Amino acid sequence: MARVFTCSTDTVRDIGPEEVWNIIRGDKKEEYLLVDVRTQAEYEEEHLPGARLIPLNELDRRCSELDRERKIITYCRSGRRSMGAAILLCNQAFQEVYSMRGGIMSWPHETVRGHPKEAEAFFKETKEIKDLLLFALKMERASRTFYHQAAETLKEKHIVDLLKKLSQMEGRHMEVLYRGLKKVWAQAPPLGGIKESEFMEGAISFPQSLLAIEEQPPKERIDVLELALEKECKAYDLYQRMAETVQPPLRDVFRSLAEQERGHIDKLSRLL
Repeated sequence: MARVFTCSTDTVRDIGPEEVWNIIRGDKKEEYLLVDVRTQAEYEEEHLPGARLIPLNELDRRCSELDRERKIITYCRSGRRSMGAAILLCNQAFQEVYSMRGGIMSWPHETVRGHPKEAEAFFKETKEIKDLLLFALKMERASRTFYHQAAETLKEKHIVDLLKKLSQMEGRHMEVLYRGLKKVWAQAPPLGGIKESEFMEGAISFPQSLLAIEEQPPKERIDVLELALEKECKAYDLYQRMAETVQPPLRDVFRSLAEQERGHIDKLSRLL
């Protein structure tokens, strides 16, 4: 249950991590914007999927970057800076502002790690929609191959069955992406002729991940699901961030890819 704090122009509500997680999973209309108000170093260490970084000491002069039509959720390490940020935005006439109670210290779900520029470099040469969709499709195939080969390697039936299910899910997503590719590139090669990239969704190394799962095989379903969630969260985070850095029509494609990954996050969460 959100608690309400009154400020000069409106109200600030604090909400718990589970409410924020449900928003990340289900905000199909993109009504919410998640803002990390910590430092750059803290953000790179780990951040919530899809969060935009605007440090608290920069927020006052950068609040024009935020869409006033969307509901704003701020978060920080413990909830203190984010409440201050929420009050600041409230006093800047933002109409619906939330602060995540307890900060990232209380966050029980997946986070994203690493410097955002490293992941964004994957798309620096992408200028056309067909190139973007083709690259996304190659990463999806890498994910499908990863799950398939992992299933071939392991022996526990309940783990193997889950990996096969995840492989099938990636296969269905490949078909969705391929239909989109054919709409913009009639001469696209057959789906079966498109090879996997070295990287899976979210810029995760395919060979390194396969080696890791062989060296330390998962023993429980939750181990596999958490691995899958990490991948989907990184992909969602990357596509969301890329949507903010490019112009239409590429922006719309990145948003569509992010929405598809959000759907996968929700499906996987239901399997936990």
